[in-house]
Amino acid sequence: MAVCEVVDRVRAALNRDLLRGTGLTLAENLVLCQVAMAPNRRLRMVDIAGLLTIGKSAVTKTVDRLELRGLITRQRDPADRRTVYATLTAEGATAFAAAQPAFVDGVQRHFAGQMSEAEVRQLLLLSGRVLRREAPMVADRRDGEPGRATRPARADVSGGR
Repeated sequence: MAVCEVVDRVRAALNRDLLRGTGLTLAENLVLCQVAMAPNRRLRMVDIAGLLTIGKSAVTKTVDRLELRGLITRQRDPADRRTVYATLTAEGATAFAAAQPAFVDGVQRHFAGQMSEAEVRQLLLLSGRVLRREAPMVADRRDGEPGRATRPARADVSGGR
């Protein structure tokens, strides 16, 4: 399938560019992005998995690497020890901000730059239509913490955020 091949090639190219330019993998950048955008720069590990549509073990491994580098800290919820939060550190915020120009440039070079503006708009329109057909992913939370976003965050293929 051509769509799967495009996704695989663009992800591999973005990963290569980010590693070379910033020392972050694409997965690490995406985790930092989700945590950076969360209220108080803190997000439950399970919510990171849901937002990025990846397994909890993949999130754990990625957060392990980020934590070793001092970019994220992990904290257990005192009210529910099963709940673990990933919190962005000051170093993590700096690393994430520094990686964004490379990420945006990579998206432009490897994906959006291959299309006209009209084609990008059409792709966004069609992608939105497909995403609206997905079932919402709202977590039922009664503890005052926000639940997950209603659908996974997507990078704007036009290069903006």
